[in-house]
This record gives sequence, structure tokens and C-alpha cells, in this order.
Amino acid sequence: MERLPSGVRSRVWADGDRIVKQVVADQAAFERELIALRLAAHTGVVPRVLSADHAERTLVLEKLRSDPPREDWVVDYARGLARLHDATGPEHAGLLPRQVVPDPTPFLRFVRAMEVEIGGAEEELVFEDTGKFDLLHGDPCAGNDMYSPQGARFVDLENAALGDGLTEVVYVRIGFPTCATVTETPRELREAAEQAYFEERGFTAPLEDACLRWFVQGDALVQRAERDGTDHLARVVDEDWFWYSTTARGRLMYRARVVATFTETHPRVSALAARLLERMGQVWEPRPIGTVRTHVS
Repeated sequence: MERLPSGVRSRVWADGDRIVKQVVADQAAFERELIALRLAAHTGVVPRVLSADHAERTLVLEKLRSDPPREDWVVDYARGLARLHDATGPEHAGLLPRQVVPDPTPFLRFVRAMEVEIGGAEEELVFEDTGKFDLLHGDPCAGNDMYSPQGARFVDLENAALGDGLTEVVYVRIGFPTCATVTETPRELREAAEQAYFEERGFTAPLEDACLRWFVQGDALVQRAERDGTDHLARVVDEDWFWYSTTARGRLMYRARVVATFTETHPRVSALAARLLERMGQVWEPRPIGTVRTHVS
């Protein structure tokens, strides 16, 4: 078998037309991925499970075709996410963990530490479980998506959960917040991707709330192995760090720039984001965000 590149949470080999994956993170991660793959088997957007060894935390999976992403890959990406999200419903409650509801308290502390006026924005930063039962990938990043003439398919569902799919389709708008590569999608492609998502799902909905959830999450400033309870928003006041394509401050400034446009739907948070962006620009060195997807091994 040929050993393939993988993250620290797994070991992966190619064996002919099969992929062998051993989840080394923990048993819970293995079980989440196996359950998610089986729940989504009928959608055609995940590899088929050929066999599973619970004791060894090993999966044997169908090997998926992987073509280079096209320039408009985000449209197939969004359509594939829609099909994944539609795989589950209320009847699947309890099979996977619920999506975590963000706590805005550390973010508000960060705003105060930056000496920026909150201006009543906390009233618009109250988050609740939306009660949805969509099948969430948990980490739909470059490298976890694969492309063929049939569209996008997804691998590495170790962090799958049940929740609101809108928080994943907004990756295209808010800059892929849990991912090594932050990419600013051109407006025309972003709008086409969001339209494809809602056409596939048969409804439409505003996406600003889902973006705000990522704006306030300090864990979205570090790679998954470092999401250990540390208040990374408190850290970023005094220090910056690179994570693959840009820095933590670069990520936060980009998200603030996106949220600053939400003047009609969230006027107080939009104004706060604009004030925060101005302040960050005064005391931090701005970092550019790429507009072209780069390869992540």
C-alpha cells in the first residue's frame, strides 16, 4: 500500500481502488466519521464504506476520482454541501453530536481590550441552536473536497455533527474559517455558489447570522489541534501567528471586513466591525487574503 499525506489525526493509504484510513485521534472521531459516511451514503457525495474495524479504528473506503478544481469550483462545492446537509433530519437526532453554539463573551472581551466601543452590538450577538438536523461535515476545507464530472464529494468527516447547514455554506463568504487556506471568493462566484446551494435544497435564507457565528469564534484562528480551550482572541491582542496562508490577525481582519457590510441586517454589529477594522488597521499590519485556491496536502 502507498502511504498518502494526511493530518496528525489520521493515517491514510491507497490500496488499488480502495483507501485505507486509520483514525488516530480518538474513538469518538472514528465513530463520528463512520456514522456520517453511512448516513450520507445515499447522497453520492461521500465515499462508500467497504468495511470498518472498530477496534483498530480503521475504515476501508471507495477511492474517489480527484480532478483539479476548476476556476468555479465553489459552485460544485456548495451544491455538494447542500446534498450532504440534506442527508439527515429530525429522525436522526442523537446519532451525532449537536453543533456547538458559539459564546460571544470572549469576543466582547477582545473588543474591549482593543479599546473599541461595543455600541449595543451584544444585542445582535445572541446565538441559539436553530433546531436544524442537517448533516454537517465539520471541516469542509480544501483537501477534504474532491472533484469529478459528477461534482464535489467530501472526505474526512471526523468532526461531523447535526446542526444548521448555513454555517458551512457561508465558508465561501466568510473565508473558509476552519481551514488552513483563507480565500476571498470573487463576488460573482460567491453569489453563484450560494444560489446553487439554495436551488439544491429548495429554499432560501439569509446568511448573515451564520457569518457572525464565525466572526466571534476564537477557535477559528488556529488549526484544529490547537483548539483546546485557550482564549485565542485574548492572545491575538498582543501576538500574531501564521497558520498556512495568512496570520490570525489577517483572518480576523478579513472577517471584520465582511461583517462590516451587514448594515441592513445587523446594523450594530456591522458598525462595530467597521470600528474594529479601523482600529486593527491602526495597530496591526494588514495581511492580504488570496483569491485563488492553493493546494493543501
